[in-house]
Amino acid sequence: MSWSLEVSIEFEQDYRKLSGRNAGLRRAVDAKIAPLREAPLHYKPLRAPLQGVRRVQMGGSYVLLFEPDVGRSTVRLLRLAHHDEAYGI
Repeated sequence: MSWSLEVSIEFEQDYRKLSGRNAGLRRAVDAKIAPLREAPLHYKPLRAPLQGVRRVQMGGSYVLLFEPDVGRSTVRLLRLAHHDEAYGI
């Protein structure tokens, strides 16, 4: 079962900014979207205050934060940022 995908404005801005400078990161994110839509609950859940959010490492130093909604079978992409900055959403 493939989950539907929603993209936040913050993720769009992060993706546009980072992928313009780093083609390898863009390819890594694009390649990770399909498996993420197939099994979003497989990835690491975060603790409070980010309860309900999950993460997946991208290209070494970057993190993709997303929020699965089980009831609607939807994955909402929240942020794409360097590890040092990602958790301040």
